[in-house]
Amino acid sequence: MSALIVLLVGLVAGIGVRHRGRLPADTAHVINLWLLDVALPALTLRAMHGIVFPPNLALVIAAPYLLFVLTTAGYVLAGRALRMPREVVVALIATTAVANTSFVGIPMVTAFFGASSVPVAVLVDQLGSFLLLNTVVLGTVTISAGASLSRAELARRVLTAPALIALVAALVLRPVTFPGWLNAALGSLGGTLTPLALFSIGLQLQVRAVRVWWRELALGLGVKLVAAPALVVGIYALTGSVGDHDVRVALFEVAMPPMVAGALIAARHELATPLPSLLVGVGVPLSFVSLVVWALLLGA
Repeated sequence: MSALIVLLVGLVAGIGVRHRGRLPADTAHVINLWLLDVALPALTLRAMHGIVFPPNLALVIAAPYLLFVLTTAGYVLAGRALRMPREVVVALIATTAVANTSFVGIPMVTAFFGASSVPVAVLVDQLGSFLLLNTVVLGTVTISAGASLSRAELARRVLTAPALIALVAALVLRPVTFPGWLNAALGSLGGTLTPLALFSIGLQLQVRAVRVWWRELALGLGVKLVAAPALVVGIYALTGSVGDHDVRVALFEVAMPPMVAGALIAARHELATPLPSLLVGVGVPLSFVSLVVWALLLGA
């Protein structure tokens, strides 16, 4: 519960500071640099270094990839049918095709499935959502924002992303025991991620813009909170694997609200501003209701 309070306080604080108008215009951009280049890599390095892999790992981490494929395909079709600009489609994909399996997901899994299920949530986040975000999503956003980039430059930007480097380092260094001071330092740096991420979203949230972006907002939240998770759960139900506890936790994770880090990446490249922040700012509070329903359906 305390983690959820931190989420709400960060979001409300950002909205309040934006309303008072006392910060420079590029404040959110500077905060985003810290989040994506320092806080997220620190959290990744600490979380993945000591993770234990379950025997049903393939089923667990397949869920976020299935979510991404189904959601992306849906947005491509919707974009053509509704004649949405490419940057809007990419912003929707960046923010909602990957679930918020860390900032919101881990606290929610703890609340509904217990602390013993957190390692499964971390696996879904790090080997699923996180990898997708820092490879496919980052590449897609980068191409959309600067189509003239060469393949070599695109590959360089994706492969040198600090968070991806931290993930690789964490896996390579698994046999090495981290000293206590390093774990503590990584924990402190990573601990800034959740409150500052929501604070940044709040700074960029333009409530009045809902009137302009209501169609895209309704589409994105309808897909993320209801339609896409329902498709993933339905496919897993057909395979008869929903009875597995770890799989149910993974399916609960795909029902999480829009991805904060995805919105930050879209905002950094100024894609369909302020749609990404609207999706997170409205989607996170709404998910507190939708996730109760999903928890009941999944037998939490």
